[in-house]
This record gives sequence, C-alpha cells and structure tokens, in this order.
Amino acid sequence: MIIVTGGPGTGKSYTAAKIEECIEGLEKLSFDGVKEKNWDTFGFDNKKQKTALNEFSLEEFYLHVRKAMRNSKTLLLEYPFYQYHKPRLQELAEEYGYHVITVYLYGDTQTVYQRSVKRDHGGKRHPGHLTDRYHIEDQTGGGPTAVDAIPDYEGFCKWMRERNYDIRLGHTIAVDVTDFTKINYDEIIEEIRQWSS
Repeated sequence: MIIVTGGPGTGKSYTAAKIEECIEGLEKLSFDGVKEKNWDTFGFDNKKQKTALNEFSLEEFYLHVRKAMRNSKTLLLEYPFYQYHKPRLQELAEEYGYHVITVYLYGDTQTVYQRSVKRDHGGKRHPGHLTDRYHIEDQTGGGPTAVDAIPDYEGFCKWMRERNYDIRLGHTIAVDVTDFTKINYDEIIEEIRQWSS
C-alpha cells in the first residue's frame, strides 16, 4: 500500500499520478472521490452537517480499502491523511498483512499556502471543498461559490501544526516540495520499487 500524503498545496495528486504512471498494477482509491460523490448526493447546510457527512464518507472509503485488501490489490491512496487517520490505516495494513510505503510531501508553509489558495480559486475544485453549505442543485446557475471554508494564512498554519501530515506509516519517503523543479520523481519511484520488492 502506497500512501501519498501532505498538506494542501503540496502536489499530492501530481505525485500520485507520476507513481501510477510508472508502477503497473496499482489500484488507486480516493477519499476525495467518495466525499464529493456524497456531497453531490446529500448536500450539507453547515459545518456540522459537512463534518458528519465527511465521517460517513470516511467509513465508506475504508470499506473500499478493506475490499481491495481482501482481494490482494496493490493500493495507491492519495489524500491529506494526518494523525487522526493513522491508527485506522495501520490497523487495516496489519489485519491484511500489507507492507506500507508513505510518500510524505512537505514544504515552506508560505509557499504551499499560496499554492493552495491559487488552486482553491482556480475554479477546478469541487465546490464542497470551499464552503460550509453546498447542494448540487444550487450550482446549476453557474454563480460563484462561497469560499467560507478556506482558512487565512494564520488559520492555515494552525491547521498544518494541529494535523501533522507526517504519519510515518511503514517506510517513509519525505519529499521537500517547496520548489517543484528540484523534485526527482525518478528517485522516488526507484525507492518505492526497492522497498516494495
């Protein structure tokens, strides 16, 4: 099981895509995909409802992980997993005898904050990530989505400290993503191959 984690703006999706491109036979499972499906299906009116729906979605995600493990799939999980998620992921890996490799992405806080802000305002994210009130039927008019769920820089720093994405499950490959041009993805892939053989 390969886990790609790190805070917002660290390039998890791109890194996971590079891994998936270079290593055959991976089954990629997305917690965001489950959340977004449920946001569209049920919607939420406030932060409390959104949190409850996210917890429901997390249990659904773990069911998908469990099924894939039961079928001995080689897994690629990409999400900002933090300390809250670590015990459950570790429990599943131990239950099914899975070897875990964690690719932990980190960087200068100001740099990754600016990236996350740019991404959030780029119009490509699911609106449910940006707001504490979302119903798909409200989006059909094409109007702007409220961005009340996006923290300011101070809130972002507090979020990063409290969550701590360095979960250290199995063999950990820590990658400084402050400057994307300095990342050697070939080395990361090779290290994954060495530790997965």
